[in-house]
Amino acid sequence: MTSAFFKFLLPKNDVFFNLFNQSSVNNVQMSELLYKAVSDESAHKSSIHFNQINHLKLKGNELKHQVYHVSSKALISPFERNDMYALASAINDVCDSIHIAARRINLYKLEYVSPAAKDIAGIVIEASMALNNCVQALNDLKNTDSMTQCCNSIKQLERYADRVYNQALSAIVAQETNSIELIKYTEILAALEKATDKCEDATAVIESIIVKNK
Repeated sequence: MTSAFFKFLLPKNDVFFNLFNQSSVNNVQMSELLYKAVSDESAHKSSIHFNQINHLKLKGNELKHQVYHVSSKALISPFERNDMYALASAINDVCDSIHIAARRINLYKLEYVSPAAKDIAGIVIEASMALNNCVQALNDLKNTDSMTQCCNSIKQLERYADRVYNQALSAIVAQETNSIELIKYTEILAALEKATDKCEDATAVIESIIVKNK
């Protein structure tokens, strides 16, 4: 009877993994909308994309708080509680960074978006998808090869985004004579590149979880 009672009190691991999965999928959707907003020449359509990103940003925050809430009440969890919080925060940091990039682009309303900005936005999609694959693989903590491969892919994408960013920044500084426009372009590029940084930051949390649960 006692065993059955405690089993009833303990949330299944599926509850946690489902929340993590939803959060990472949410980031992928945001990154895809960000790319559309950067690429779409229609101001009206871009506005719709930005509004959708705002909505998904709120969803991401709610999912993070759900992890905190469920984890705080659980007697046991798939891995250490601190790691649960760290992973939820890391995934949500990606969400926040995509939202910040979208806000920058929407605020400055540039008539011309550089190809580099579109390139980095595309890399954000790839990094978000790789992070999602990694989070999905956490459902089986023994699947370390798959998670390690995803983490390595994200690191490679982050380095590639760095190169695109540095080359674009160098070109803009050399060519743009309007200081206000220069600030706008550099802030947008920096915000986009930051999103790939946050994806890489999440890999550190996942790698720590892998090591602790071997």
